[in-house]
Amino acid sequence: MTKPLNANQVTVQLTAEDAADLQARVERGEFASLDEGVAAELAELNYRRAAEIVGGSEKLEALLDELDFDVVDPDEQVAGNISLSAMLTNLKAQAKAADE
Repeated sequence: MTKPLNANQVTVQLTAEDAADLQARVERGEFASLDEGVAAELAELNYRRAAEIVGGSEKLEALLDELDFDVVDPDEQVAGNISLSAMLTNLKAQAKAADE
């Protein structure tokens, strides 16, 4: 069974110039850490890619405004009279058992 990637174990290689730029931004207080800076830059990249796909940032913002998200309480029972929290607990137990 393939184990999911643990985000704490990811290594990213940057050019010396990009690393120096990112470090300078951390030192200026733009980001609390290099990790936060890399995450912010990836989020920005994802936003730009999504905007490109839908035809521009205005269209993306309009689309995001149209989306209606219902907040689900993870302890509320759903289909089959089980909560999402209970489903997650069961899945974790199954994954642990599969690794043993």
